[in-house]
Amino acid sequence: MGADLLIGGTLGGWALERAEAADVAQVVTDDPQLAAAAAERGLPVRTGHSHAPSARGLSVHYQKILPASLIDAYEGLWNLHPGLLPHGRGMYPVFWALWEGTPAGATLHELVEELDAGPVTAAIEVPVRPDDTGGSLHARVQDAEKALFDEFWPRIVAGGPLPAAPQPPGGSSHTRAEFLALKEDGWRELPADRLAHLERCLAFPGYAGLAR
Repeated sequence: MGADLLIGGTLGGWALERAEAADVAQVVTDDPQLAAAAAERGLPVRTGHSHAPSARGLSVHYQKILPASLIDAYEGLWNLHPGLLPHGRGMYPVFWALWEGTPAGATLHELVEELDAGPVTAAIEVPVRPDDTGGSLHARVQDAEKALFDEFWPRIVAGGPLPAAPQPPGGSSHTRAEFLALKEDGWRELPADRLAHLERCLAFPGYAGLAR
């Protein structure tokens, strides 16, 4: 029967190519290019949140928050997150790990109504190097996410039990507004060394960096 694959972004596209078609019950995405790619493979494609869920599903950088009613309709729904939970809840976890000096990594967790708060199935810590930029750290975090996908997608499809451990207390959480406030105006109050560090944290291939 397969499992639902909820996808967005470049990693979502990778997961779509990586998954065997027979293992995908349906693809849920609001990205027209990903929807077209799924349709070319002959996979059922759904947009929005009106789909009837299969028993299980995996979210891979899906870009919308699912309503509680839809989450509850799944027997099991997991999320692949580019942060080492409970650190890096919310938006841009790779940036915040590098900027704040908090742990970085990838986490597979059960999806619950509260953002990035579900029990952890598995996690891979990614060491932060002294010369890391946002882009170099992001690339290694994404490699860790791919490893988690390869290990657990077949198990999600198979329908057997998966580990689940409550997240420890503490950690960090950030919103998109916090990120934009720092990027667009907050940097003006930083000393030279922190400003240089911020520019390194924002150094992603093809990304504009600070709004100067």
